[in-house]
Amino acid sequence: MELLAPAGSFPAFEAAIEQGADAIYVGAPGFNARALSRDFTFAEIDSMIRQAHLQGVKLYIAMNSLVKEDELHRAVEALSCFEQLRPDALIVQDIGLFYLAHTWFPKLVLHASTLMSVHNSLAAEELTRLGASRVVLARELTIEEMAEIHQKTEVDLEVFVHGAMCFSYSGLCMFSSLHGGKSSLRGQCVQPCRRHYSWLAPGKPGKGRGKISAASYLFSMNDLCGVDMLPALREAGVTCLKIEGRLKSARYVANTVAAYRMALDGMDLPDEQQEHILRKAHRLLDGAMARNRSTGYLLSEQPKGAISPKLSGSSGQLLGRVNKAQIQPDRDGKSRLTFQLTLAAPVSMGDRLRLHDENSGERISFTLRTLRVQDHNRKTGKSGQMANISLVAALKERTNQKFRGSLYKVDVGSRIVGERIGRRRSSKLAGRKVLPDRHRVEEILTHLSWTKGKVDNHRPKRGRKGGNPRRNGRRRFANKLPFWVAVAGLADLRQRLPVRPARIIVPVTREDMDRPLHLGTKIKKQSSRIIWRLPSVIHQADLAWYRQRMGQLIDSGYKRFELGHISQYGLFASHNDGIQGHNLELYGSYSFNLMNSAALRATALLGYQGVLFSLETEAGNLAAAIAHFRKRQGKRKKKQGMKLGLYVYGHPPLFTSKMQSDHFQYHRPFVSPKKEQFTLENLNGLTLARSIRPFSLLDRQQQLAEMGVDYLLLDLSGGPVRKESSTVSALLAGGMRRLPVLSGNFDGILM
Repeated sequence: MELLAPAGSFPAFEAAIEQGADAIYVGAPGFNARALSRDFTFAEIDSMIRQAHLQGVKLYIAMNSLVKEDELHRAVEALSCFEQLRPDALIVQDIGLFYLAHTWFPKLVLHASTLMSVHNSLAAEELTRLGASRVVLARELTIEEMAEIHQKTEVDLEVFVHGAMCFSYSGLCMFSSLHGGKSSLRGQCVQPCRRHYSWLAPGKPGKGRGKISAASYLFSMNDLCGVDMLPALREAGVTCLKIEGRLKSARYVANTVAAYRMALDGMDLPDEQQEHILRKAHRLLDGAMARNRSTGYLLSEQPKGAISPKLSGSSGQLLGRVNKAQIQPDRDGKSRLTFQLTLAAPVSMGDRLRLHDENSGERISFTLRTLRVQDHNRKTGKSGQMANISLVAALKERTNQKFRGSLYKVDVGSRIVGERIGRRRSSKLAGRKVLPDRHRVEEILTHLSWTKGKVDNHRPKRGRKGGNPRRNGRRRFANKLPFWVAVAGLADLRQRLPVRPARIIVPVTREDMDRPLHLGTKIKKQSSRIIWRLPSVIHQADLAWYRQRMGQLIDSGYKRFELGHISQYGLFASHNDGIQGHNLELYGSYSFNLMNSAALRATALLGYQGVLFSLETEAGNLAAAIAHFRKRQGKRKKKQGMKLGLYVYGHPPLFTSKMQSDHFQYHRPFVSPKKEQFTLENLNGLTLARSIRPFSLLDRQQQLAEMGVDYLLLDLSGGPVRKESSTVSALLAGGMRRLPVLSGNFDGILM
């Protein structure tokens, strides 16, 4: 099995090689799903590829960020540069990048990122057909599920065996984006799962629901550690063992790679020797300054030790609790934060520290440069000593709020030496340039009908927010778009809906599938408009059931289906005469994460009749992507071409998790440090977190029509259908000012 190590700096890269990594992955400049303090340049990556290859080590490029429309030209230029550099593979999430790389740069080897949420054999198989030579499986899989995927596919399987765990399935987390404007799918996650939350006592909404419980870290996952399970992973058919941590220090990389190298090399030794090696490996991992460790989902679908609600989830060695902090102006006009604590472990000048503000969830990382012990400046502090530490920080001053936090050591002073070495190496390579093939880049962009310009240039001109002014007390729109309405089940069709839907989206559930599909006259009348919805996550054990139910629905005369994962068209391609033979219409959910015109083009080529654009999008990005896609599609084909929709109302899941911990209180509201309110729902074996405040773009109908959107999705499945219908009716009647809603990033800038 291949041991794959992370590198976010030159010292980490060199530590990985020295400690025996078989392969290393680094981020593509500007397009990797980790917000590094500084990306490597193409010249630096070229140097790293050469150095790695000289020592028999592979180097992969994580180009795994979603790409916005105005970034497409730089993405194509990056692909052109990587074609010259010849890395061993590109790790990709964006289906548009997948399409561009596979079509125009066929020499590039592609790996499907874990952000594509590959959680069953169907996804692994279909992504292989799209051009992936390896898939990085979702972290939520057990070893048993990995083995079954290996038995049913021929693709290489890469799995995470060590490092940070996300609470939500990777690729399905909307929390950081919709409540902060920073997308986890673009490497900007603000880690809402690491914050503390409080349960709210029952009561009437808006009148104080009662007392708030003590805050705890409900969703903060412990780190994954699979060092004891390597023989089982080998037997399951895993090809590559991946260590998470491109944001981590060189010390972390050195310790983890050394630990796993020892364990790998000792797998076939006698049991007694293996036990000795594993004890030594765990001591190395203890010194890597990470979080508490657990086996994650490797051994169980519901692991007991995966979350420690009383611990903050900050990585590193705890130096002590901070109960008092002062913010004072510095001589340079900057704010200087000063705090005092009793040291729980030694600390030295140059150590890398992280302060966790437990009131806000904010984390500040800094290098220790000012240390006072017993009123004297010192270079070191010992356990038990009272120390004063100060740093320059942009921490907002809080009045009438007692500071509460913890200080962690995340790296030792050798980091400074490593940074110096990295700067010297960077300066030597600064004069070297790796340039794209301009002619090839322009050819590709012309093929996409892509024109350079800011996304704001594609925003339709409008007056008042929401389009035309009111007439006769009601809004009127020059281009009224059809509504597609999603409900929680067939029984909801007995209720009065807030609009006359052009299509009705009904989830495929065991409850509805185990009873006759026509429940009464009213539901029977709606059958011609029904689109059956598949979930974004289908566990491996449930694949056969869904295959069977799709066949039954097709045989019953249903033709329309909305898919939650781009690979799910494979459920239909194998049924009798396939998709075309049955004149099936397949549609894509917003969980496809389509954010640019290349992704739309790729999806259209797969035969989808319609897709929802990314829920995270800005208005300008949406308008520009549609404009370029329509231009490429051609005016004559617009009516017959793929339809584009947008989610305009609902309570979309912010977290979609496999975890069902004992400390979860489903349907009871919980509150963030910013006093935002959410609820947890247990749906089909998944834990979903939803905002109590609905997401709504209902006042943008005219604007969306002018952009070229074909249909609007009203999602009533996030709550009781009567209540949701009442809210939609109020919003459509102009009650936007009275009803607080979220609009995501639509009017802002998505980071």
